[in-house]
Amino acid sequence: MAERKENWQDMYYAFWSAFDAKRVLLGLLGMVMTILWVSGVLWVFSKVGFIKMGTSMFLITLVQPPTVAACRLFKAFTGAFVSGDWRVYLPLALILFGLLAIWSLVGGAITRVACLDYAKGDRIGFTDSLKYSKKKFWSYYWAPVAPILGALFFILLNGLAGLLGKVKFLEIFIFLGFPFILLFSFLALFVIIIGLIGCWLMIPTISVDGSDAFDSMSRAYSYVLSQPLKYFKYLASGAAFGVLAVAIASLSVYLLVETSFATVGLGMGQKFQVIRFAVNELVEPAGPSASYSLPIQVKMASSILQTTTMILTALGLLAYLLLLKLFIWSIGAAYVGSAQTVLYLLMRKEVDGTEVADIYVEEIESAMPTTTPPPSQPATPLTTEQEKR
Repeated sequence: MAERKENWQDMYYAFWSAFDAKRVLLGLLGMVMTILWVSGVLWVFSKVGFIKMGTSMFLITLVQPPTVAACRLFKAFTGAFVSGDWRVYLPLALILFGLLAIWSLVGGAITRVACLDYAKGDRIGFTDSLKYSKKKFWSYYWAPVAPILGALFFILLNGLAGLLGKVKFLEIFIFLGFPFILLFSFLALFVIIIGLIGCWLMIPTISVDGSDAFDSMSRAYSYVLSQPLKYFKYLASGAAFGVLAVAIASLSVYLLVETSFATVGLGMGQKFQVIRFAVNELVEPAGPSASYSLPIQVKMASSILQTTTMILTALGLLAYLLLLKLFIWSIGAAYVGSAQTVLYLLMRKEVDGTEVADIYVEEIESAMPTTTPPPSQPATPLTTEQEKR
């Protein structure tokens, strides 16, 4: 581990940590679990007719360019959120709560690895980090949920006031109680906005200090409000290093794929170009096909390919492209976990004056085997010869 500077420059540690095999593997575990969970929920509820997006449409969307995929997924999410249909809200809720559970486990493991490495130079195993995260799972899980529940509480109070106003002649209570309605609205906004800003500190709090969800939430709010300029300075430097890490990973994968396609095309010729064109129609459609729906694009791509083996080859290439994207996203997850850990440790020192190396290590120490020194030999009486000497 390089020498710590204990300022914003330490975000370079998170940059190099993004390529750490252990953390990337943890990120890959989270990404695979995410795809399996979302795909499973979409498959079940699309079969019963609750939603339109199925598993195949979701997977093909993932291999499309980042901007296209983000726009499609954001459109699908916002459409589900404003639909007002309980049949859509049910799978949406399952997806969100499932993702929260997955990334509570994986995020806790990544931040645990990061805090021990950055602060103490200690190494923790892949399995041990997951064991720690599993033990603290509910703290990780409830930490980001607590602010949402707090905001919902104040929103519920305003909603109850609205119900009271529906009663005849009781509308006057809305006027009389409007200062309280404004107060509850302010508190709801405060909890949500500061929670969104400081949410990066919640998971590392539990990994570093072994605390609970309430302590992680209170520290996040306290650190942001106590040193907002310092917090945003660290956050900005972390974002800059993060963009650089993901850009390097994306460029490397892009060059790798293009070189592979170009060299294979030299030997396979026009046949490979047909397969590649069919893949591009799904990944990045151009021309008139770009305005078609995804099922039509799939049908057009299949019609281009002449044999079953060519179709299987195209599907295999799509699977490889998805795996490579998972690798890039895993690097991003490894970076985020490492960066937010450094961010928390620096903010803790700024606000509380706690040394960076002060890490909760009871779980690690109890798991490490201890070496018992050999029992001392009893003293033997000296012989006459030894006394003379």
